[in-house]
Amino acid sequence: MKIFKNIAEEQNSVPIENGMILPSALIKDPNPDMSLQDAILTRRTVRAYESKIVPFKVFEDLIQISMNSPTACNEQRWRILYLDNPEVFEELYQRGSAAFIKKSKQAFIILYNNHTDNSEYKDHIQSAAAFINTFSLVAHSLGIGSCWVGHLPNKKELQRFFNVHKYYEPVALVTFGYYRKKVKIKPRKKDPQNIIDKNTFDGSGLIFSKSKNVFVRRIVRKLYYLLPPFLRRKLRKKSLPFEKKFYNELYD
Repeated sequence: MKIFKNIAEEQNSVPIENGMILPSALIKDPNPDMSLQDAILTRRTVRAYESKIVPFKVFEDLIQISMNSPTACNEQRWRILYLDNPEVFEELYQRGSAAFIKKSKQAFIILYNNHTDNSEYKDHIQSAAAFINTFSLVAHSLGIGSCWVGHLPNKKELQRFFNVHKYYEPVALVTFGYYRKKVKIKPRKKDPQNIIDKNTFDGSGLIFSKSKNVFVRRIVRKLYYLLPPFLRRKLRKKSLPFEKKFYNELYD
């Protein structure tokens, strides 16, 4: 008996056409009761949206459902900072956030109380991450796409800019909006057999890229965000080529 579905052949919640998923069909015919498998198979990260705005009441409903996501010790210590001011998006862009944020019309920053004794495993980060993943799936069922963004100014800077309490740490920004017409089916890069180890880690087949210069990029990133905002504004156009390549794509 087959348990799981094939995205192109067996799921029937979202139309598939010529290798493309058409999640925009869910705008006209939302399907909040779609199966979890269908939602996971057809959800895609998008960075450009329809001009139609998601009503705030719909956003509140999405948050209400997403609040059923797991949290460390069931403390449920989220705070949601809703954003829809173009001046705020422009300011975030000028301060060095992901370039596509400049064109966003709606987003939220998820904050989580970091006053925890388990700093080693970062309870607050895990709890906020679970919320974002739940939100993306629930929103998808209504024809609303989203993008989980971590390319942002330093957290202390965001806390000052938005007047956030010191215990509430910005974890990520999530842009969202109604899907445009279609997105590509993107095959997963590996099979389960390639990522599952039994009882002990097997690194015998690992190959690491030497071209990413991660160490250098970390230092440059650190120095860039230490610059005062007025200097980052002057350097913004010159910093664009160094952003990750997928910022110009519309899908995962």
